[in-house]
Amino acid sequence: MPPPGPTPEVEGTATPDFDRTAAPRRYRDWPRRLWASLRATSQGGWSTASRDLAHWAAVAVPIGIVAGLGAAAFFFLWEQSTQFFLVGVVGIGYPYPGATSGQLVVWSSSFPRILLLPAVMVAGGLGAGLIAQYLAPEVAGHGTDETIDSFHNRQGEIRGRVPVLKTIASALTLGSGGSGGREGPTSQIGAGFGSWWADRLKLSDRDRRIALASGLGAGVGAIFRAPLGGAIFSAEIMYTGDFEPAVFVPSIIASVVSYSIYGTFYGFGTLFGTPSNLDWVPLQLPLYVILALVCAGAGILFVRLFWGTHGWFDRLGWPLSLRVAFGAGLSGVAVLLVYVLLPWQGHFAALSAVNVGYGFVQSAMLGQVGLTSLVPIALLGLTVAIGLRMVTTSLTVGSGGAAGLFGTSVVVGAFIGAALGSLFHAAFPGAVDAGAISAFSIVGMMTFFGGISKAPLAVLVMAVEMTGSYVILAPAMVAIFIAYVATGKYHLYRSQVPARIDSPAHREEYRGRLPPVPAPE
Repeated sequence: MPPPGPTPEVEGTATPDFDRTAAPRRYRDWPRRLWASLRATSQGGWSTASRDLAHWAAVAVPIGIVAGLGAAAFFFLWEQSTQFFLVGVVGIGYPYPGATSGQLVVWSSSFPRILLLPAVMVAGGLGAGLIAQYLAPEVAGHGTDETIDSFHNRQGEIRGRVPVLKTIASALTLGSGGSGGREGPTSQIGAGFGSWWADRLKLSDRDRRIALASGLGAGVGAIFRAPLGGAIFSAEIMYTGDFEPAVFVPSIIASVVSYSIYGTFYGFGTLFGTPSNLDWVPLQLPLYVILALVCAGAGILFVRLFWGTHGWFDRLGWPLSLRVAFGAGLSGVAVLLVYVLLPWQGHFAALSAVNVGYGFVQSAMLGQVGLTSLVPIALLGLTVAIGLRMVTTSLTVGSGGAAGLFGTSVVVGAFIGAALGSLFHAAFPGAVDAGAISAFSIVGMMTFFGGISKAPLAVLVMAVEMTGSYVILAPAMVAIFIAYVATGKYHLYRSQVPARIDSPAHREEYRGRLPPVPAPE
């Protein structure tokens, strides 16, 4: 027996301690190796359901962490950009949501500093456009369509740089006055990390798509403080008339985690403050049917306007950065025109058409925009605000600016609901009191988007979560699903397909189940 001591090195071999290339490789592959060890551990007698839950927890928890941190980081950048451009340079006192019945939502503007708005919007649009043109074309536009397209047609693949660049470009676009929403960038942050994380774990194409959808739901659930609605949204938004059931479990896990992290930074309260006198009665249900039909008609108009504007900018043939800057400049000029011609209620119609606009939604929900008296100029102002918001969003996002469309849908729907609620209050004061006007505004807020997004169930749940009130659940059910049917073939996201059987992602799954196509005679 040889004496104890170090084992002699065999000629022609290298010990692991001196393999200088192994350490970096091991470092890069740590997610895959960790995933393999977890799978090996779970083989010892676990049930199939337990293994599936452990599988998706390991996938979804990191996605939720990054989506929550990403949403918090984006909100911070958006807030700082808004303070710098709109407040500091243009002189707008910008309102925020969250007020209650005892608080007054206020806003202000400074003349002649407001005349700088088009120039500031051009600068922000040019910066966002340069990012999209030279670094990542995927950041142009509202982002949700890009994610849906990746799910159906690209095996859930999104380049790793896209979430970071989308965050910066969207903060520039919105902070400088561009009209849009915050859900586009946050959904793309979560979806982009979900795709990246799936690649690190060497998941299949199917699981990568599920991870991408889970990240999308986690981003939406965090920024709207609606975790259940965000999870359902990720499964429903891929289709115009179907669900992606495999997404539910991982998306719920990721959405809860992201909401918890985002709420740690910005609180767990609802996005909007709910009026104390909020109510409705069953006799009002026919009026909610009218609200649904009006929202459906306005939604169809918005879809046609947005995609028509998008096509017009594409036909210009200009470089992307110039198109975005031009669209931002046109939007700023339109806002200034309304600012000068309609100074009602502190220039409500003009100022509500820039940035996200949720503070103005809050004022409408609380009945603070002078509508209960039904003065004709008030109704004119609200009607102009609806049309201007559609136009500025179409110019901002349709030209390639980085912002979401959900935000504008919330603003437009809330204004439609407030206007109709006031009309109903004037016509039927015994059946529609002042508290019901707020209910119409809240229901309208989600009915408009529920129809054209083709995600009515998710939007219904989010309506309750964003306001913290179940009072409006029944009328919201009526209005949202009527609008969903009434909008028919019109939908905001062109990458949606009718059902799973129509998706390339499920082509192999359905290949052997379809009936044979009869030969032509």
